[in-house]
Amino acid sequence: MGRGALGVAVTVVATAAGVGWLYLLFQWGALDAGPHVSGALPLQQLAGNEAQPLLRVAVAWLPAGVAAGAALTALTRMGWVARAAVVALVSWPVLFASGAISDAIALNERVDQHLGPQLRSSGTWVAVGLMVIGSLLAARADAARGRARAATWR
Repeated sequence: MGRGALGVAVTVVATAAGVGWLYLLFQWGALDAGPHVSGALPLQQLAGNEAQPLLRVAVAWLPAGVAAGAALTALTRMGWVARAAVVALVSWPVLFASGAISDAIALNERVDQHLGPQLRSSGTWVAVGLMVIGSLLAARADAARGRARAATWR
């Protein structure tokens, strides 16, 4: 139970790190390629920068998912489907709530006014999807290491 809770906590931290990494890449002006994902940086909407290029979004969120998936692999005995589900079920509410709060702050409105619109924010859904993909990449890497270890013992 304690290891599972730690895995969830690490997933929350990985989600926060993904947000931070995306802001950093935005500030650097790095990886400006691909179609823009609306709502990727909700606090930037007044400046007109809330939509971010897909490459930048992917480079921020895939490693966050890999980190969350690797932590869950190291801390739990969950299968890859369960780990991917945990990443989705933990990252989505964090991103949903923080997006609604960010929208409310940016527009100086109540948070409850932004809950419905947040469900339609492609930035949230793309971030969660990329985190899940990252967690699956971590599972694939773990499986490959396991096969390599097994081959060594033969």
